[in-house]
Amino acid sequence: MVRYARQVVATTPPEALSRERILACAVRVADRDGLDGASLRKVAGELGVHVTSLYNHVPTKDALLDGVVEELFASGDLPLGDVSWEQWVRAFVDGVAAIARNHPGAFAVLLRRPVQGPGASATFEAGLAAFHRAGLDARGAYAAVKSVALAVLGCCVEQAGLATGEDLRTDVASLSADTFPMLHSITDASNEVDVVAALREVLVAGLAQQVRAGRRRDRRRRRHGGWT
Repeated sequence: MVRYARQVVATTPPEALSRERILACAVRVADRDGLDGASLRKVAGELGVHVTSLYNHVPTKDALLDGVVEELFASGDLPLGDVSWEQWVRAFVDGVAAIARNHPGAFAVLLRRPVQGPGASATFEAGLAAFHRAGLDARGAYAAVKSVALAVLGCCVEQAGLATGEDLRTDVASLSADTFPMLHSITDASNEVDVVAALREVLVAGLAQQVRAGRRRDRRRRRHGGWT
């Protein structure tokens, strides 16, 4: 009787499913297919698992999107810890701009979902603390941080579009040069302007006035017996 030796084929065990793997995959899918394309079912298919396998880690689409926000913020080198308010503004603007350029598809989640969780919230805590140390009260610090966030998000919608190759320029050639002389005069200059850097310095200059005004109010309150 002829005996055949059993051949043992070594196999690589599948990589364990984790929240980190799921979120990283969601970012890739969103960058490739757009944020609406990053559904739980699509992400599960990319990972080669059934959609129900994701529920222990991200039970809903909102939970998935909140996790994408965390992933993007972690990738953006956003300011944390004890920084001055000027450092926070400049680093936050640059960090969000980098996110828009590097993840133009996933970036849209920052326009749809509020920040959730300690990881994504840490940079805002740093900003609030920086403005508070500079002399602003809670309302003033919130207004400053909120203004910076909204301004840079608006600016970076264009940055994300440019990263995907969209032509976002106004068709100045179709406008009368007599009626729109200034628009015609900046046609070439507009390609040379770093709008992110310009926004960054405009915000710092404007907020410097708010900080100075906050310090003056603080001194007046202290002279008159404390906060009221």
